[in-house]
Amino acid sequence: MLTSIVREIGPQALDAKDKMLILFDDKATDMLKQFSVIQKFNSDEPVDLTVGDKIMFDRQAYTIKHVGPVANEHLNSMGHVSLVFGKVPEEDLLANGLYLEPFELPVVNEGTVISYSQNGGK
Repeated sequence: MLTSIVREIGPQALDAKDKMLILFDDKATDMLKQFSVIQKFNSDEPVDLTVGDKIMFDRQAYTIKHVGPVANEHLNSMGHVSLVFGKVPEEDLLANGLYLEPFELPVVNEGTVISYSQNGGK
C-alpha cells in the first residue's frame, strides 16, 4: 500500500462547495500550491488504482468509483490527481480524476496520512 503525508495545504485548496481536492507532490509550482494539497510519498512504488480500490485519509475511507485515463500516470509521475467527491458524470469526466464515495470532503490537515490501497482495499 502506498502512503503519503500531507505537508502543505494551499489557502484555496479546501472548499466544501467544490467537493474536490487537487493533490500534488512537493514539485508543484507556487501557483499550483495555492489550490492544492501537497503530499510527500513514503516510497516511489508505482500505484495502479482501479474501481473498487480505497483511499484513506487517516481513518476516513473512500471507495474509487471511476479512474480517469491519466490519473495513475500523473499520480505516479508528479503526485498529482484530482479527487472528486461526487457522482461520476456521464460527460466531462476529468482525465486526471478519481471519483470517490462517500460524497463528502474528508478532514485534511498537515500531517494527515493518505493511503492508496489497491485490490479493493485488501
